[in-house]
Amino acid sequence: MPSTPATAVDTVDTRVERVDRRGRSVLDGLDEWIAKTPTATAVVCGEHAVSYRELDQRANQLAWALRARGAGPESVVALVLRRSVELAVAVVAVLRAGAAYLPLEPEYPDRRIASAIEDLGCVLVVADDPSADRWSTTDVPVIGPVAGGEPDHRPDVRTGGDNLQYIIYTSGSTGRPKGIAMTQGPQITLLDWCRMRYADQAVALQYYPITADVASLELLSTWWSGGCVVMATERDRYDIGAVARLIRRHGVTRVLLPVLAIHQLAAHAVRAFDDVQTLRELITTGDRQTVTPELRQMCQRLPDVFLDDHFGSTEVNVVVAPRLTAPAADWPDAPLLGRPIMDARVYVLDANLAPVPRNVVGDIYIGGGPLARGYAGRGALTAAAFVPDPFSGVPGARMYRTGDLGRWRSGGRLEFLGRADFQIKFRGYRVEPGEIESLLMARDDVDRAVVVVVHPEDASGEDLLTAYVVPASLGPGEVLHAETLRDELTSRLPAQTVPQAFVVVDAFPLTDTGKIDRRALPRPEHVEPEFVPPRDEVESAVAEVWAEVLGVDEVGIKHNFFWLGGHSLLVTRVMYELREMFGIEMSLALMFQRPTVESFAVEVRQAMARETA
Repeated sequence: MPSTPATAVDTVDTRVERVDRRGRSVLDGLDEWIAKTPTATAVVCGEHAVSYRELDQRANQLAWALRARGAGPESVVALVLRRSVELAVAVVAVLRAGAAYLPLEPEYPDRRIASAIEDLGCVLVVADDPSADRWSTTDVPVIGPVAGGEPDHRPDVRTGGDNLQYIIYTSGSTGRPKGIAMTQGPQITLLDWCRMRYADQAVALQYYPITADVASLELLSTWWSGGCVVMATERDRYDIGAVARLIRRHGVTRVLLPVLAIHQLAAHAVRAFDDVQTLRELITTGDRQTVTPELRQMCQRLPDVFLDDHFGSTEVNVVVAPRLTAPAADWPDAPLLGRPIMDARVYVLDANLAPVPRNVVGDIYIGGGPLARGYAGRGALTAAAFVPDPFSGVPGARMYRTGDLGRWRSGGRLEFLGRADFQIKFRGYRVEPGEIESLLMARDDVDRAVVVVVHPEDASGEDLLTAYVVPASLGPGEVLHAETLRDELTSRLPAQTVPQAFVVVDAFPLTDTGKIDRRALPRPEHVEPEFVPPRDEVESAVAEVWAEVLGVDEVGIKHNFFWLGGHSLLVTRVMYELREMFGIEMSLALMFQRPTVESFAVEVRQAMARETA
């Protein structure tokens, strides 16, 4: 334990405002605006919209249905819903019932959804398709998101800051996913802070998937200020041009986007500034914030604009939020993080939990009010990540080791320097290589596995999530095929965490200390296939859609979608275009299992046959 009190060390920021969250709910701010502006639009998605009054009434009806089936304080309800007005209603309904929600993407593999529901003890599932075959293996009741026959007044349930609000199911470094259990208290504090920091009655884009903790902030912070949530459809989320048109159509004033997405939006604005001219509040999160020339140019043309950076993690919400204000011409390329927001403590410590001097790199720890309860049902894991806070005078206070590296710079500003472990942020998604590696090594034909992001050799290339595999002893003539490994992972993991490339090696290169030398791993070989043109209408249609989405002139049937620059952010666009073209429904996972036009066209034909059967 450190011998010097934290308050005596100027490189430790312990500025904190104690916030009383007892007897308060994350719905309090929403309820105020339901009373003030009942006819104002609360949420719009596609062509559907509901007012504050309608949101309240529909959420109340669903809450009564949830209560009748066992939902209440400290119970968990799984939400397996597509992006829609009904999804927003369901979030409010679960909270209105006093319960917590577990958001799961409908596109997740059935086994992952079933595992999450079982692991976290869900009492109920709300799904778009409650009668689908995927629910036949679960004993948990499944209902739809509409409960029109129930009362439309609020059930008499009261929760407070210590009650569970949601559980985010995320990858686990040990190979087993974990549920991060967040109580209402940290979110109440954050919502109070947002209400003071951002404009009332904003028109705010809702961009993040509901499975991200950021989505809760997008929804509730907008409603706490009487604003309108503009929920991007699944297709629009992966097309920055569509996002920009959505901003223009609805007069969006606030966006909260991953750093990559705001860079893409700024690049679009260079060509079509009219699409973004209503923006005033720009917020980034997820990765280290950088200011590109296009972002600077866009913001120079937006009056009174500012750029905030929300730094935190799922375990602690937002803890630091520096702001850049006009003139944008003066913005640095890589802004520093700054100081904590209210009720948060930030420490930069060495291996002995002692504060490091200014400009010395250390591990970033978070203390104070923002911390999650822990990992649901994982006491040992919680104890390892949420450790006693030796700098706090509050009995039982904890701090969370983020796994991030940083240092205090002059003026008491924090600089973020990346991950201390091997956790990966890939295209805005949190990826735990350990989970992928464990699934691979569970196979009899795999001895060892390591997963890394391989960066391009030049600026025109794309990052590749790559799995390196050492095969187990194989019999004569036996070969370990990448397609087999890809199929295995696709059935077990969210699509965006399935590696795009698989490299089989005889052994891993090692450092002098015997650790895997990740820098010495061979680059995935990209052998350009011979161009083979499409042979029928289906292959032609698939190739045409891929070429349009990828921005290339032509695609042959042997070309790999991911080697051409495709990634999970573009897969949904492909699926939407094919759905519109052929009237078929297909799983996103198929793009990862069948990444060539030739193999994917087979799946399209089968889907068409099912539709006409």
